[in-house]
Amino acid sequence: MRLGNSLLTLAAGLSTVFASSPGELSTPTLFRRNGTEDLQAFKGAVLLKNGEQTSCEVALMYSTFGFVSAACLDFTDDTAKTVNMTTSYEVMISGGLTSSYGRFKASQVTPNPNYDPASYANNIAILQFDSNGDEFVNYIASWRADWANMYFVRRSLSNAAGGAWNQPALTTYNSNLDMTDCAKANTLFMYNQNDLICNQLTTTSIMNATCSIPYASMYGVIDPNAAIAAIYSHSAVYGQGNFCNGNKIYNYYIVMQNYVHWAMSVIGKKAPVFHTRIAEYTENMDANYSMTIPGNKNVESVLVYGGDLYHLNTTMTGEEKSEEKGGLSTGAIIGILLGLLALLALLGYFIHKKIKERLASNRVRRWWFFGRFEKEEKPEHFDPQMADPNDPHRPSAYPVQF
Repeated sequence: MRLGNSLLTLAAGLSTVFASSPGELSTPTLFRRNGTEDLQAFKGAVLLKNGEQTSCEVALMYSTFGFVSAACLDFTDDTAKTVNMTTSYEVMISGGLTSSYGRFKASQVTPNPNYDPASYANNIAILQFDSNGDEFVNYIASWRADWANMYFVRRSLSNAAGGAWNQPALTTYNSNLDMTDCAKANTLFMYNQNDLICNQLTTTSIMNATCSIPYASMYGVIDPNAAIAAIYSHSAVYGQGNFCNGNKIYNYYIVMQNYVHWAMSVIGKKAPVFHTRIAEYTENMDANYSMTIPGNKNVESVLVYGGDLYHLNTTMTGEEKSEEKGGLSTGAIIGILLGLLALLALLGYFIHKKIKERLASNRVRRWWFFGRFEKEEKPEHFDPQMADPNDPHRPSAYPVQF
């Protein structure tokens, strides 16, 4: 679905809203929802790594700062604490639907200190990047209770080197999805349903027209306004993890509202947030906020993917990706392990059998050995007697004894 198509007409009345002051910068106009074409006024951004576009969208706050999924970054170790800065990170910013605002090099990349790559908990980072001197502000929808509807958007480039943009894909969504199914597919969501949005929405991949991938960002609609509220975090895929074969897929988006004060501690100034002026609004002041990280992070028959889906080759299964890299697939490794276990069991059986046979043989020999001494008769001892000279049967000579 494309932004140029009018998908939804929302209520025309204005609601009272509050936009936190970002300092001396002027407050931008928040646009009346006459149709989805109004989103062309919002600047969007895509992360580039080593000059290539990724599927990761950057949620802009200022002209030099933005949120991005931590899983989209490269790290020097498995704990995901140190970003590999030998990778070149850039932010490509659109000027609307298909116009380009500019391409800027990231000077600082800060993952959330509580990011857990195994579960995708706290899957968020801050990018600081250069600017062309033209300052702007993008507001973050900071209160989930405000959102009357949601816009899910995916921006992409037709030419990363030239800065040419495709028409963004967009759909509107007001979920009636059973959250129980989302929780069954992903234990992180089970414990953190206020921090994540779950749906099964997908759009056509620019890498393969026969495959679909999740949207990259979500805008909270506060009639008649909208502001970016969440970015894509990860997907739980049943079966072999193929995004192309119609497998059941649940997509999860991390809501940014609980990470605003952490962002402020990184960027050194107030983050621009947007919400209604009502007494029920509460703000999370914890700069070290963390989701609940589940102990059991895996669900049987479910594979979890996150980060840059373009370069994970979402047209392939996990097995195919491993084979392409020259490694063994998960299924092959499991098969080998099971084969080794069966071989060890068979070897153990034969060893056990031989030991039993040996013990049985030794038992027979032992009883035969002791029985032999019990039953063995002593040989008669020949003790020749002195000859009787009067014996008529006396031989004339005796055998010679040696």
